[in-house]
Amino acid sequence: MERQEGKQLEEQGAPIVVSVIVPVFNTAQYLRQCLDSLVNQTLRQIEIICIDDGSTDGSDEILDEYAAKYSSVKVIHKENGGVVSARRCGEAASNGEYIGYVDGDDWTDPEMFWQLYHCAIKNRAEMVASGYYLEGNYTSELYDGVEGGFYGEEKIRNLRENAIYCMPKKEAGLRGSLCCKLFLKKLLERIRFQVPADMQMSEDKMQMLACILECRSAYVLKKAYYHYRINPASSTHSENPSYLLCMDKVYQYIRKLYSHPNFTAVMRRQAELYMIEILLAGINTRLGFGIRNLLWFDPYWLESIPAGSRIVLYGSGEAGRKCRTQLLEKGCHVYVGCIDFGYARLRDDILQIRSPEILSFTEYDYIVITVKNPAKAEQIRKGLEELGVEPERILWFEQRELFWRYAQAEGLLK
Repeated sequence: MERQEGKQLEEQGAPIVVSVIVPVFNTAQYLRQCLDSLVNQTLRQIEIICIDDGSTDGSDEILDEYAAKYSSVKVIHKENGGVVSARRCGEAASNGEYIGYVDGDDWTDPEMFWQLYHCAIKNRAEMVASGYYLEGNYTSELYDGVEGGFYGEEKIRNLRENAIYCMPKKEAGLRGSLCCKLFLKKLLERIRFQVPADMQMSEDKMQMLACILECRSAYVLKKAYYHYRINPASSTHSENPSYLLCMDKVYQYIRKLYSHPNFTAVMRRQAELYMIEILLAGINTRLGFGIRNLLWFDPYWLESIPAGSRIVLYGSGEAGRKCRTQLLEKGCHVYVGCIDFGYARLRDDILQIRSPEILSFTEYDYIVITVKNPAKAEQIRKGLEELGVEPERILWFEQRELFWRYAQAEGLLK
Protein backbone atom coordinates (compact mmCIF):
# COMPACT_ATOMS: atom_id res chain seq x y z
CA MET A 1 0.00 0.00 0.00
CA GLU A 2 1.50 3.34 -1.01
CA ARG A 3 1.56 6.20 1.41
CA GLN A 4 2.40 9.83 0.76
CA GLU A 5 4.19 11.85 3.36
CA GLY A 6 5.65 15.35 3.64
CA LYS A 7 4.25 18.80 3.62
CA GLN A 8 1.87 19.79 0.87
CA LEU A 9 2.98 22.58 -1.43
CA GLU A 10 1.72 26.02 -0.49
CA GLU A 11 -1.65 26.73 -2.06
CA GLN A 12 -0.87 30.38 -2.66
CA GLY A 13 1.61 31.67 -5.20
CA ALA A 14 2.52 30.68 -8.72
CA PRO A 15 1.55 27.23 -9.99
CA ILE A 16 4.04 24.39 -10.30
CA VAL A 17 5.69 24.40 -13.72
CA VAL A 18 8.24 21.57 -13.32
CA SER A 19 7.92 18.28 -11.46
CA VAL A 20 11.24 16.55 -10.74
CA ILE A 21 10.88 12.82 -10.17
CA VAL A 22 13.58 11.11 -8.10
CA PRO A 23 13.48 7.28 -7.94
CA VAL A 24 15.39 6.18 -4.84
CA PHE A 25 16.59 2.70 -4.01
CA ASN A 26 19.36 2.33 -1.40
CA THR A 27 21.35 5.47 -2.22
CA ALA A 28 21.57 6.84 1.34
CA GLN A 29 25.31 7.49 0.95
CA TYR A 30 24.70 10.10 -1.77
CA LEU A 31 21.08 11.10 -1.23
CA ARG A 32 21.60 14.29 0.78
CA GLN A 33 23.83 15.78 -1.92
CA CYS A 34 21.16 14.94 -4.47
CA LEU A 35 18.31 16.48 -2.49
CA ASP A 36 20.30 19.56 -1.50
CA SER A 37 20.94 20.28 -5.17
CA LEU A 38 17.19 20.09 -5.86
CA VAL A 39 15.78 22.11 -2.97
CA ASN A 40 18.23 24.88 -3.91
CA GLN A 41 17.13 25.17 -7.53
CA THR A 42 16.80 28.74 -8.76
CA LEU A 43 13.48 27.76 -10.35
CA ARG A 44 11.10 28.11 -7.41
CA GLN A 45 7.91 26.88 -9.12
CA ILE A 46 9.06 23.30 -8.73
CA GLU A 47 8.02 20.16 -6.91
CA ILE A 48 10.37 17.31 -6.04
CA ILE A 49 8.60 13.95 -6.04
CA CYS A 50 10.78 11.29 -4.42
CA ILE A 51 9.80 7.66 -4.93
CA ASP A 52 11.19 5.40 -2.23
CA ASP A 53 11.27 2.14 -4.17
CA GLY A 54 11.52 -0.18 -1.17
CA SER A 55 14.84 1.10 0.22
CA THR A 56 16.37 -0.79 3.14
CA ASP A 57 19.47 1.34 3.86
CA GLY A 58 17.84 4.35 5.56
CA SER A 59 17.12 6.26 2.36
CA ASP A 60 13.43 6.33 3.33
CA GLU A 61 14.23 8.13 6.58
CA ILE A 62 16.33 10.75 4.77
CA LEU A 63 13.50 11.38 2.34
CA ASP A 64 10.99 11.83 5.16
CA GLU A 65 13.38 14.25 6.87
CA TYR A 66 13.55 16.46 3.76
CA ALA A 67 9.79 16.25 3.21
CA ALA A 68 9.24 17.51 6.75
CA LYS A 69 11.67 20.38 6.21
CA TYR A 70 10.83 21.51 2.66
CA SER A 71 7.34 22.10 1.33
CA SER A 72 8.55 21.42 -2.23
CA VAL A 73 9.48 17.81 -1.39
CA LYS A 74 6.87 15.06 -1.63
CA VAL A 75 7.66 11.43 -0.76
CA ILE A 76 5.89 8.30 -1.96
CA HIS A 77 6.87 4.99 -0.35
CA LYS A 78 6.24 1.85 -2.40
CA GLU A 79 7.36 -1.73 -2.71
CA ASN A 80 10.37 -2.31 -4.91
CA GLY A 81 9.35 -2.47 -8.56
CA GLY A 82 12.26 -1.01 -10.52
CA VAL A 83 13.06 2.38 -11.94
CA VAL A 84 10.38 2.34 -14.66
CA SER A 85 7.56 1.70 -12.20
CA ALA A 86 9.01 4.27 -9.77
CA ARG A 87 9.11 6.97 -12.42
CA ARG A 88 5.62 6.05 -13.59
CA CYS A 89 4.38 6.42 -10.02
CA GLY A 90 5.96 9.87 -9.80
CA GLU A 91 4.48 10.94 -13.14
CA ALA A 92 0.98 10.02 -11.93
CA ALA A 93 1.44 12.21 -8.85
CA SER A 94 2.98 15.17 -10.68
CA ASN A 95 1.41 18.62 -11.08
CA GLY A 96 3.93 20.34 -13.33
CA GLU A 97 3.57 21.25 -16.97
CA TYR A 98 6.98 19.70 -17.58
CA ILE A 99 8.69 16.70 -15.99
CA GLY A 100 12.36 16.05 -15.30
CA TYR A 101 14.17 13.11 -13.71
CA VAL A 102 17.08 12.86 -11.30
CA ASP A 103 18.65 9.67 -9.95
CA GLY A 104 19.17 9.44 -6.20
CA ASP A 105 22.95 9.11 -6.40
CA ASP A 106 23.49 12.08 -8.75
CA TRP A 107 23.20 15.84 -8.36
CA THR A 108 22.41 18.97 -10.41
CA ASP A 109 23.64 22.52 -10.79
CA PRO A 110 21.30 25.07 -9.11
CA GLU A 111 20.18 26.63 -12.40
CA MET A 112 19.49 23.38 -14.26
CA PHE A 113 15.70 23.34 -14.25
CA TRP A 114 15.41 27.11 -14.65
CA GLN A 115 17.53 26.87 -17.81
CA LEU A 116 15.74 23.83 -19.25
CA TYR A 117 12.26 25.15 -18.48
CA HIS A 118 12.83 28.60 -19.94
CA CYS A 119 14.42 27.05 -23.01
CA ALA A 120 11.31 24.89 -23.45
CA ILE A 121 8.92 27.83 -23.00
CA LYS A 122 10.89 30.22 -25.21
CA ASN A 123 11.05 27.70 -28.05
CA ARG A 124 7.71 25.99 -27.45
CA ALA A 125 9.57 22.69 -27.27
CA GLU A 126 8.00 19.47 -26.04
CA MET A 127 11.44 18.18 -25.10
CA VAL A 128 14.74 19.81 -24.16
CA ALA A 129 17.97 17.79 -24.14
CA SER A 130 21.21 18.97 -22.55
CA GLY A 131 24.63 17.58 -21.71
CA TYR A 132 25.96 16.22 -18.44
CA TYR A 133 29.12 15.73 -16.41
CA LEU A 134 30.36 12.19 -15.93
CA GLU A 135 31.85 12.06 -12.43
CA GLY A 136 34.37 9.26 -11.81
CA ASN A 137 38.12 9.23 -11.34
CA TYR A 138 37.97 12.39 -13.43
CA THR A 139 35.17 14.60 -14.73
CA SER A 140 34.13 14.48 -18.40
CA GLU A 141 31.59 16.68 -20.17
CA LEU A 142 29.31 14.75 -22.52
CA TYR A 143 26.99 16.30 -25.07
CA ASP A 144 24.58 15.07 -27.71
CA GLY A 145 26.21 14.26 -31.03
CA VAL A 146 23.52 16.09 -33.03
CA GLU A 147 23.71 19.79 -33.74
CA GLY A 148 22.35 22.12 -31.09
CA GLY A 149 19.25 24.21 -31.64
CA PHE A 150 15.55 23.89 -32.37
CA TYR A 151 13.98 20.96 -34.20
CA GLY A 152 10.45 21.65 -35.39
CA GLU A 153 8.24 20.16 -38.07
CA GLU A 154 10.83 20.59 -40.83
CA LYS A 155 13.77 19.11 -38.89
CA ILE A 156 12.24 16.67 -36.41
CA ARG A 157 12.63 13.72 -38.80
CA ASN A 158 16.36 14.47 -39.03
CA LEU A 159 16.57 14.42 -35.24
CA ARG A 160 14.73 11.08 -35.09
CA GLU A 161 17.10 9.55 -37.63
CA ASN A 162 20.09 10.67 -35.57
CA ALA A 163 18.62 10.03 -32.13
CA ILE A 164 20.34 6.68 -31.57
CA TYR A 165 23.63 7.51 -33.27
CA CYS A 166 25.15 10.48 -35.04
CA MET A 167 26.88 8.32 -37.65
CA PRO A 168 29.34 10.91 -39.04
CA LYS A 169 30.72 11.48 -35.53
CA LYS A 170 30.50 7.80 -34.51
CA GLU A 171 28.82 8.67 -31.22
CA ALA A 172 25.42 8.83 -29.59
CA GLY A 173 23.03 11.22 -31.32
CA LEU A 174 20.91 11.95 -28.23
CA ARG A 175 22.35 10.73 -24.96
CA GLY A 176 20.16 7.96 -23.61
CA SER A 177 19.79 9.26 -20.06
CA LEU A 178 16.47 10.89 -19.21
CA CYS A 179 18.08 12.86 -16.40
CA CYS A 180 19.59 15.57 -18.60
CA LYS A 181 16.28 16.27 -20.32
CA LEU A 182 12.95 17.97 -19.70
CA PHE A 183 9.69 16.61 -21.13
CA LEU A 184 6.26 18.11 -21.62
CA LYS A 185 3.97 16.09 -19.36
CA LYS A 186 1.41 15.69 -22.16
CA LEU A 187 4.14 14.08 -24.30
CA LEU A 188 4.92 11.56 -21.55
CA GLU A 189 1.22 10.78 -21.16
CA ARG A 190 1.13 9.71 -24.79
CA ILE A 191 3.87 7.11 -24.30
CA ARG A 192 3.61 6.34 -20.57
CA PHE A 193 2.79 2.64 -20.78
CA GLN A 194 4.85 1.75 -23.83
CA VAL A 195 8.07 0.83 -21.96
CA PRO A 196 7.50 -2.37 -19.93
CA ALA A 197 7.60 -1.76 -16.18
CA ASP A 198 9.92 -4.74 -15.68
CA MET A 199 12.54 -3.55 -18.18
CA GLN A 200 15.89 -3.53 -16.35
CA MET A 201 18.27 -2.44 -19.09
CA SER A 202 18.32 0.49 -21.55
CA GLU A 203 15.01 1.70 -20.09
CA ASP A 204 16.09 5.35 -20.42
CA LYS A 205 17.11 4.89 -24.05
CA MET A 206 13.85 3.14 -24.87
CA GLN A 207 11.69 5.86 -23.29
CA MET A 208 13.73 8.50 -25.08
CA LEU A 209 13.04 6.71 -28.40
CA ALA A 210 9.34 6.52 -27.62
CA CYS A 211 9.32 10.25 -26.89
CA ILE A 212 11.24 11.28 -29.99
CA LEU A 213 8.86 9.28 -32.20
CA GLU A 214 5.88 11.17 -30.77
CA CYS A 215 7.59 14.52 -30.21
CA ARG A 216 6.63 17.39 -32.52
CA SER A 217 9.30 19.86 -31.36
CA ALA A 218 12.57 19.58 -29.46
CA TYR A 219 15.53 21.72 -28.49
CA VAL A 220 19.10 20.45 -28.09
CA LEU A 221 20.99 22.61 -25.60
CA LYS A 222 24.78 22.39 -25.74
CA LYS A 223 25.26 23.05 -22.04
CA ALA A 224 25.67 20.70 -19.08
CA TYR A 225 23.98 21.00 -15.68
CA TYR A 226 23.63 17.39 -14.51
CA HIS A 227 26.29 15.41 -12.63
CA TYR A 228 26.12 11.67 -13.26
CA ARG A 229 28.05 9.73 -10.64
CA ILE A 230 29.85 6.56 -11.76
CA ASN A 231 28.71 4.33 -8.93
CA PRO A 232 30.40 0.88 -9.05
CA ALA A 233 27.57 -0.49 -6.89
CA SER A 234 24.83 0.51 -9.34
CA SER A 235 23.12 -2.09 -11.51
CA THR A 236 24.63 -0.66 -14.69
CA HIS A 237 28.15 -1.42 -13.44
CA SER A 238 27.56 -4.84 -11.88
CA GLU A 239 27.82 -8.33 -13.32
CA ASN A 240 24.45 -9.68 -14.35
CA PRO A 241 24.09 -13.39 -15.23
CA SER A 242 20.61 -12.58 -16.58
CA TYR A 243 21.97 -9.95 -18.96
CA LEU A 244 20.84 -11.77 -22.11
CA LEU A 245 17.30 -12.08 -20.77
CA CYS A 246 17.27 -8.35 -20.03
CA MET A 247 18.64 -7.68 -23.50
CA ASP A 248 15.85 -9.74 -25.05
CA LYS A 249 13.26 -7.41 -23.49
CA VAL A 250 15.01 -4.48 -25.19
CA TYR A 251 15.09 -6.36 -28.49
CA GLN A 252 11.39 -7.24 -28.33
CA TYR A 253 10.50 -3.64 -27.48
CA ILE A 254 12.55 -2.26 -30.38
CA ARG A 255 10.84 -4.70 -32.75
CA LYS A 256 7.49 -3.21 -31.72
CA LEU A 257 8.78 0.23 -32.65
CA TYR A 258 9.39 -0.94 -36.23
CA SER A 259 5.68 -0.55 -36.95
CA HIS A 260 5.49 3.05 -35.71
CA PRO A 261 4.68 5.42 -38.60
CA ASN A 262 7.61 7.69 -37.68
CA PHE A 263 10.14 4.85 -37.34
CA THR A 264 12.18 4.95 -40.57
CA ALA A 265 14.51 2.48 -42.27
CA VAL A 266 17.46 4.61 -41.10
CA MET A 267 16.27 4.28 -37.51
CA ARG A 268 15.96 0.51 -37.91
CA ARG A 269 19.61 0.20 -39.05
CA GLN A 270 20.70 2.25 -36.06
CA ALA A 271 18.51 0.24 -33.69
CA GLU A 272 20.10 -2.99 -34.92
CA LEU A 273 23.56 -1.49 -34.42
CA TYR A 274 22.54 -0.52 -30.89
CA MET A 275 21.61 -4.14 -30.20
CA ILE A 276 25.10 -5.16 -31.33
CA GLU A 277 26.57 -2.53 -29.01
CA ILE A 278 24.78 -3.80 -25.92
CA LEU A 279 25.47 -7.42 -26.86
CA LEU A 280 29.20 -6.63 -26.94
CA ALA A 281 28.85 -4.77 -23.63
CA GLY A 282 27.46 -7.96 -22.13
CA ILE A 283 30.33 -10.04 -23.49
CA ASN A 284 32.95 -7.55 -22.40
CA THR A 285 31.78 -6.64 -18.90
CA ARG A 286 28.30 -7.58 -17.75
CA LEU A 287 28.11 -11.38 -18.12
CA GLY A 288 31.00 -11.97 -15.75
CA PHE A 289 33.33 -13.61 -18.28
CA GLY A 290 36.96 -13.98 -17.24
CA ILE A 291 38.05 -12.32 -20.49
CA ARG A 292 36.91 -8.73 -20.17
CA ASN A 293 36.95 -5.74 -22.51
CA LEU A 294 37.51 -7.68 -25.73
CA LEU A 295 39.46 -5.34 -28.05
CA TRP A 296 38.20 -2.54 -25.84
CA PHE A 297 41.65 -0.95 -26.05
CA ASP A 298 43.23 -2.20 -29.28
CA PRO A 299 46.92 -3.13 -28.79
CA TYR A 300 47.91 -1.62 -32.15
CA TRP A 301 49.08 1.49 -30.28
CA LEU A 302 52.22 -0.37 -29.21
CA GLU A 303 53.29 -0.74 -32.83
CA SER A 304 53.35 3.05 -33.21
CA ILE A 305 56.07 3.50 -30.61
CA PRO A 306 59.76 2.73 -31.27
CA ALA A 307 60.85 -0.60 -29.75
CA GLY A 308 62.63 -0.34 -26.44
CA SER A 309 60.89 2.90 -25.45
CA ARG A 310 60.39 3.68 -21.77
CA ILE A 311 56.67 4.31 -21.31
CA VAL A 312 54.72 6.03 -18.56
CA LEU A 313 50.96 5.44 -18.63
CA TYR A 314 48.56 8.19 -17.63
CA GLY A 315 45.19 7.14 -16.26
CA SER A 316 43.71 4.76 -13.73
CA GLY A 317 40.92 2.23 -14.03
CA GLU A 318 40.15 -0.36 -16.70
CA ALA A 319 41.90 1.50 -19.52
CA GLY A 320 45.14 1.93 -17.60
CA ARG A 321 45.17 -1.71 -16.48
CA LYS A 322 44.39 -2.91 -20.01
CA CYS A 323 47.25 -0.89 -21.50
CA ARG A 324 49.67 -2.05 -18.79
CA THR A 325 48.81 -5.69 -19.52
CA GLN A 326 49.25 -5.18 -23.25
CA LEU A 327 52.55 -3.39 -22.75
CA LEU A 328 53.98 -6.10 -20.49
CA GLU A 329 52.77 -8.96 -22.68
CA LYS A 330 54.23 -7.40 -25.84
CA GLY A 331 57.62 -7.23 -24.14
CA CYS A 332 59.28 -4.84 -26.58
CA HIS A 333 58.91 -1.72 -24.43
CA VAL A 334 59.77 -0.78 -20.85
CA TYR A 335 56.92 -0.03 -18.46
CA VAL A 336 58.00 2.77 -16.11
CA GLY A 337 54.82 3.36 -14.10
CA CYS A 338 51.43 5.07 -13.99
CA ILE A 339 50.56 8.68 -13.15
CA ASP A 340 47.31 10.61 -12.69
CA PHE A 341 46.50 14.15 -11.55
CA GLY A 342 43.94 12.59 -9.21
CA TYR A 343 46.53 10.24 -7.66
CA ALA A 344 45.77 11.32 -4.06
CA ARG A 345 42.25 9.81 -4.12
CA LEU A 346 43.06 6.79 -6.30
CA ARG A 347 44.01 3.41 -4.89
CA ASP A 348 45.11 0.65 -7.25
CA ASP A 349 47.40 -2.17 -6.12
CA ILE A 350 48.21 -3.07 -9.73
CA LEU A 351 48.93 0.36 -11.22
CA GLN A 352 50.36 1.98 -8.06
CA ILE A 353 49.43 5.43 -9.31
CA ARG A 354 51.82 8.31 -8.68
CA SER A 355 51.70 12.08 -9.03
CA PRO A 356 52.71 13.57 -12.41
CA GLU A 357 55.28 15.55 -10.41
CA ILE A 358 57.56 12.46 -10.47
CA LEU A 359 58.19 13.09 -14.15
CA SER A 360 60.78 15.72 -13.28
CA PHE A 361 63.08 13.04 -11.85
CA THR A 362 61.98 10.00 -13.87
CA GLU A 363 63.64 8.68 -17.02
CA TYR A 364 61.09 8.00 -19.75
CA ASP A 365 60.60 8.42 -23.49
CA TYR A 366 56.82 8.73 -23.84
CA ILE A 367 53.68 9.27 -21.80
CA VAL A 368 50.67 7.41 -23.18
CA ILE A 369 47.29 8.85 -22.14
CA THR A 370 44.98 5.88 -21.55
CA VAL A 371 41.72 7.83 -21.69
CA LYS A 372 39.20 7.15 -24.46
CA ASN A 373 37.38 10.49 -24.30
CA PRO A 374 39.21 12.84 -26.74
CA ALA A 375 38.19 16.05 -24.97
CA LYS A 376 39.44 14.74 -21.62
CA ALA A 377 42.65 13.48 -23.23
CA GLU A 378 43.29 16.95 -24.64
CA GLN A 379 42.73 18.46 -21.19
CA ILE A 380 45.26 16.03 -19.71
CA ARG A 381 47.73 16.82 -22.49
CA LYS A 382 47.59 20.52 -21.66
CA GLY A 383 48.10 19.77 -17.97
CA LEU A 384 51.20 17.70 -18.72
CA GLU A 385 52.59 20.41 -20.99
CA GLU A 386 52.13 22.92 -18.17
CA LEU A 387 54.39 20.67 -16.08
CA GLY A 388 57.07 21.02 -18.72
CA VAL A 389 56.55 17.80 -20.67
CA GLU A 390 57.51 18.20 -24.34
CA PRO A 391 54.42 17.87 -26.59
CA GLU A 392 56.08 15.25 -28.82
CA ARG A 393 56.51 12.93 -25.83
CA ILE A 394 52.79 12.87 -25.06
CA LEU A 395 50.86 10.24 -27.00
CA TRP A 396 47.13 9.47 -27.28
CA PHE A 397 45.56 6.89 -29.56
CA GLU A 398 41.96 7.09 -30.68
CA GLN A 399 40.01 4.00 -29.65
CA ARG A 400 36.69 3.11 -31.26
CA GLU A 401 34.37 0.53 -29.78
CA LEU A 402 34.22 -2.80 -31.62
CA PHE A 403 30.66 -2.23 -32.85
CA TRP A 404 31.83 0.91 -34.71
CA ARG A 405 34.36 -1.20 -36.60
CA TYR A 406 31.51 -3.53 -37.50
CA ALA A 407 29.42 -0.57 -38.66
CA GLN A 408 32.24 0.69 -40.85
CA ALA A 409 32.93 -2.75 -42.34
CA GLU A 410 29.23 -3.16 -43.20
CA GLY A 411 28.96 0.28 -44.80
CA LEU A 412 26.54 1.61 -42.19
CA LEU A 413 28.40 4.89 -41.78
CA LYS A 414 27.42 6.23 -45.21
